[in-house]
Amino acid sequence: MLRGKLSLFGILVALGFAAAWSGMGMAADLTPDNVGAAMASAKTAQDYEAIATYYDARAKANKDQADEIKAQYDAIHKRKGKRTGSDTEVIETQHTFMKHATAHYLDLAADDAKMAEEYHKLAKAAGGGQ
Repeated sequence: MLRGKLSLFGILVALGFAAAWSGMGMAADLTPDNVGAAMASAKTAQDYEAIATYYDARAKANKDQADEIKAQYDAIHKRKGKRTGSDTEVIETQHTFMKHATAHYLDLAADDAKMAEEYHKLAKAAGGGQ
């Protein structure tokens, strides 16, 4: 009885590894830690498309981050005309931060979008349908 359970367990473990292995290289599996290795080993349209999808997601996340920073600033500092008083310097500092931070994230989004575009082209050249 124990031998049968161990065999079943072994089969289930092997199936789990096979399922995980078949999904390797998919965009959801790519992280900043392993995307370089994925780029170095990419050969198929599916490999290139997974990398492109990874960069598409990064571009969207960076754009969303820029939008969030701007929305937070706007929520805190609604337009009230010219401000004076002790909080003027703080507001100006926060405005400067918002401008620089949103520009930074939008630049990152643009760079990520360019990378995605290049990998979409590679996927198409490798026989992908996009």
